[in-house]
Amino acid sequence: MQKNIFAMSMLFLSIIILSACSDNDEGTAVESDKLKVSLDSITGYSQKGPFVKGSDVLLYELENGQTLKQTSHSYAGKIISDDGRFRINADISSRYVYLQVKGYFHSELVGDISSGTLSLETVADVSKGNQVNINLLTHLEYNRVLYLVTKEHKDFATAKKTAQRNVFNVFHIDATDFDNSENLELGGKSKADAALIAVSAILLSNAIYNKDDKSYNISNEDEERDCGAATLTERLMRISTDIETDSVYNNDSLITVLADIVEQFHHKKEIMIGIRRKLENWGYGKEQDIPYYEKYLNQFWATEYGLGICDSTTVGSTMQNQNPHSVKNGNKFTCVAPRKNIDWNDYFGWDGYYGYYWLDCNQMHDERGDYNPCPSN
Repeated sequence: MQKNIFAMSMLFLSIIILSACSDNDEGTAVESDKLKVSLDSITGYSQKGPFVKGSDVLLYELENGQTLKQTSHSYAGKIISDDGRFRINADISSRYVYLQVKGYFHSELVGDISSGTLSLETVADVSKGNQVNINLLTHLEYNRVLYLVTKEHKDFATAKKTAQRNVFNVFHIDATDFDNSENLELGGKSKADAALIAVSAILLSNAIYNKDDKSYNISNEDEERDCGAATLTERLMRISTDIETDSVYNNDSLITVLADIVEQFHHKKEIMIGIRRKLENWGYGKEQDIPYYEKYLNQFWATEYGLGICDSTTVGSTMQNQNPHSVKNGNKFTCVAPRKNIDWNDYFGWDGYYGYYWLDCNQMHDERGDYNPCPSN
C-alpha cells in the first residue's frame, strides 16, 4: 500500500515537473520574439533608385515570427536625404517588423524622377541591428516569405533565405552566399549589391518593339528607356504572386522580353555605363567603386538565350539562341574577349572592366567600332 502511495506521489510530482517545463518552454518561445533591449529608432535606405526626400515610410511591429501579424503599434517617418535614407523614431520591443515606403523615385536608366509613385515593402528581424533597407528584392520576396512562414511553418530566417534565392533564380543569379535582401543597398560594394543594381535595371528597362523586323530598339530619348512606375508595379506584382506558393516563375514571355531589351544595353554605352554615373551622382561612391553589376546584366540575357558562360575558356566559340519566345531566336552569338586596341578609359571609364560578353553575329559592328569577330560559317 505504501509502495502504491509512493508511486502515485512520484507520478504526481513528475506531472507537475513536466507541466512546469512545458510552461517554461512556451515562455521561452514567446520571449524569443521579443528584443532583449528595445530599439528607439529604425534607419535604412529606401531604393529603387533612391526615393525622393519627403517620401513616406511606415513601420509596423509584428506579433511574432510564426504569424507575422501586425500589432497595434505603428510609426511613421520620411526619406531625409537624396540617397534615400530614412529614420523612424519608435519604441520597438518586437524583433520582427514590417516597413513600407511610398513615393517618387530616381531612375538609374534615365536619371530623372519617376512620373508616378511606387510602393515597396519588407519584413525583417531587427534583433541584430536597427538598420533595415527597402528595395525591389525585399518587395519581391515578401509574399513568398509570408507563405513559407504561415503556410509551410518554416522558421523566419529559413524563409527569408529561401525566398531570396527564389527571387534571384528568376534572373538567373546564384544567391547562395548573399546577405539578406534588407541589408543590400545600391551604394554597397558586395556581389549581392551588384546583383541588386542589375535586377533594378532589368525590371525598369523599356524599348520600342519594331513589328517590321521583330526587334526591340532602345530609344535615344531618355524618357522612353524607362518603363514607368505603373508598368514596374505590374511587373513586380506578376513576379511576386507567381513565385509565392511554388517558388517558380512561370511567365516566360515577360522575362524573355526583358532579356531581349537588356541584350541591347551593351550597344548603348550611355545606358550600361550611365548606371554607374548616376549612382555616383546620387552619392554612392566613385564610378570605379561601384560593384561589377554588368556581369549580372549580361548573364541574365545570355542564360535566357541558352548561350552559357562567356569567359577566357570559351572565347571564339559560337552558340545559337535557343529561346523560342525571343525575337532573336535562332541568331548566332560569339564569345568576345575584352578589346585591347581601343581606349577603354574613354569608353568605359577604366581599363577593360566591362569584360567578356556574347556578341550577336547578325550585328556587323557594335559601338566599339566596325568589329565583327563572328565566324564566317
